[in-house]
Amino acid sequence: MSEALKKKWTEEEDNILLELAKEGLNAQQIYDSSKLPNRTVRAIEWRLASLGASDICTNKKFSIGTKISEAEIVGLETIVKRYLDAFNKICDLEEYDKLDLERFRIIFMAAWKYRELFREYQEIEKVEARIEELERKMAEIQTKQRGPEVSPAP
Repeated sequence: MSEALKKKWTEEEDNILLELAKEGLNAQQIYDSSKLPNRTVRAIEWRLASLGASDICTNKKFSIGTKISEAEIVGLETIVKRYLDAFNKICDLEEYDKLDLERFRIIFMAAWKYRELFREYQEIEKVEARIEELERKMAEIQTKQRGPEVSPAP
């Protein structure tokens, strides 16, 4: 085993590594910077992963406190189009990694689940429409049963 793999990472090295990753440098670029002497690209990748920071150097911004807003409910046709678009993008890729595969799996599972949820939503809408119609009819019946309103005598 090489000396670089045996050497423990220091806090200073971790700080340098994380700072470079936050700047958007990937493992190869961090290695090329020579700011971590005696560390291999593989060791840098491993350390980023062990620090839970491997996503930092992908240049993507993550927000823990993002507010989820109300989304528009779209029809199944729109979902099928989005599903096909995602599928076509997968087919167009020449290379993909585990993260890409996981994203695609999530998209496909979400599309599948949306189908079920959309059907349930449509059924709920039908039930709500029936309830509103029944409430309207009940109000009509109650109005008829009361008879005409009689004004008090002068």
